[in-house]
Amino acid sequence: MAVPVVDPSLNPLTDVDPAEVESTRRPRRRPARADVLALGAYVLLGVFVCLNYWGDVNGRVSSHLPTDHSWFEWLFAHGAFSVRHLENPLFTARQNAPDGVNMMANTSLLGVTLPLAPLTMLLGPQVMYALYLGAALAATAGTGYWMLSRHLVRSRAAAFVGGAFLGFAPGIIHHANGQPNFVSNFLLPLIVVRVLTLGEPGRWRRNGLVLGALVAYQIFINEEMLLLTALACLVVVLAYAVQRPRATRAAAGTFLAGLGVAGGLALVLTAYPIWFQFNGPQSYRGLQGGVFHNWGEDLVAFVTFARDTWAGDPAVEKTIGLTEQNTWFGWPLVLLSVVALVLLVRRSVAARIAAVLIVVFSVAAIGPWVRFNGVETGVKGPWSYVSDDLPLVEMMMPTRLTLVVAAAVGVLLALTWDAAHRQGRPVADRPRVPLAV
Repeated sequence: MAVPVVDPSLNPLTDVDPAEVESTRRPRRRPARADVLALGAYVLLGVFVCLNYWGDVNGRVSSHLPTDHSWFEWLFAHGAFSVRHLENPLFTARQNAPDGVNMMANTSLLGVTLPLAPLTMLLGPQVMYALYLGAALAATAGTGYWMLSRHLVRSRAAAFVGGAFLGFAPGIIHHANGQPNFVSNFLLPLIVVRVLTLGEPGRWRRNGLVLGALVAYQIFINEEMLLLTALACLVVVLAYAVQRPRATRAAAGTFLAGLGVAGGLALVLTAYPIWFQFNGPQSYRGLQGGVFHNWGEDLVAFVTFARDTWAGDPAVEKTIGLTEQNTWFGWPLVLLSVVALVLLVRRSVAARIAAVLIVVFSVAAIGPWVRFNGVETGVKGPWSYVSDDLPLVEMMMPTRLTLVVAAAVGVLLALTWDAAHRQGRPVADRPRVPLAV
């Protein structure tokens, strides 16, 4: 299925089949001044987030997750050491001696630490950590901006707002307190675009190869975020298929062919590292008993301001959560999102899909028991019906499913801004070409 460059269902006042909607594909060109300004603003935001580290970059760590912060600084040193000494980066005996550590079975961030090894050797792991943290936030916002501006909205301002939220959402900033693997999401918008263009006629090989390469690389950055992205893409495709069955049937063969190419390439590129992860020395198959399944999202968390926002209150952490604040959006943003959905859901396919993502992943994140303001209500949540020993699922943390909700909210913000920007403006004539999500 191929995603429209600009959501076609926002053009008319009536809901029509995308195959009958005019194309809005822009010709290839150099980045506009708005693109440069957007990227520059994201870089400044990244610098601002990490500003406190630079007062004493070699001596300061996150007060919230100091052990995680130190661990990831060590990972940068590990990447540099592996490159300098031509050591196998998938395993090290310099931790947990003498048994060692399987780095593929840990949050090793090898896709970052290995290519940045020369800079780590030059600047040191502490400086490299602080530099990379801000850069990862900005890069994620930048690729989110590209996805939105090239494939969903016309307004560059709308794309800027959506991209900023994708890169700097409250939950993402909270993970920046020592967990750079959860802010390193710059490949995910590119993966989503490639998944949704797999059905593009005549380009399934190219799109499949690009998707396979992106997926393979993301495995060496954060496998958990890749899994969440895959689940989100599955829901998007199913939601679109329900709304546009004719277009879905027409593109299904090409889509599946491209998906097969992507899966085959990703498997070839990652076969040995994945084998090493599950069968190499110091490997393990899972955390038995679903030890993280109780980490569900508190219902009050959705309308609570995150600790690292101006309206945030650290005291609230003692009631509804300390480590994970993935959906602490605050009530104004929740209210805005509800209003946006009410206004757009009848006229925008993309808004309806965003609504499905928000509902599905919000419910899925509740955990085994419904909690309200830190108190278990006794009402069973969806995870009470999930086996604790189910492969892959046994290691999942329900609250992190709401990172998909944050992404959907970012897209919704862009759609809302774009719709407001174009309110009352005439739609220019464009040549008709078949489109499908």
